[in-house]
Amino acid sequence: MHKIKILTLALALMFGLGACTHNNGDIGDFYGTWKLTEITIDGEPDADYQGDIFWKFQASLIQMLTVDDATHDYTVSIGSWSQPQDNILRLDFTHTDTDHPEPGSSGYYPQPGLHLPSACVFDMDIISMSSSKMVLRYTDTTDAQPIVYQYSFKKWN
Repeated sequence: MHKIKILTLALALMFGLGACTHNNGDIGDFYGTWKLTEITIDGEPDADYQGDIFWKFQASLIQMLTVDDATHDYTVSIGSWSQPQDNILRLDFTHTDTDHPEPGSSGYYPQPGLHLPSACVFDMDIISMSSSKMVLRYTDTTDAQPIVYQYSFKKWN
């Protein structure tokens, strides 16, 4: 009987600790850290992209990091995300705090160099998605000639 109690307690502890890795529930394949491996602009590689940006998804938050390998430093920005349809990723960078009341300020914006709008909510098309690879597309329609940006990711952890 004692062994059954210990086994039951061990199983409960194991399941309880496992639940902590997905704060606020399972968000599917998005969960975790993704390395942005390539950006294309109208089908051509973005020559300025250095392969130094990561996206992290947990619960409804997205964190973007640009890493500087030379100095071991990084910059961070935070927004929120949702998936209103199977093929749409919605990003929201309109958040503020008491010290930064303007949307798109002090860390509440997409990382520079991503060609994404700031201080707004926008949608990206999910071109493909698996537990290890993701391809997203953003179409900038602010000019008369739309520009199509494609983002290729691989799961980092």
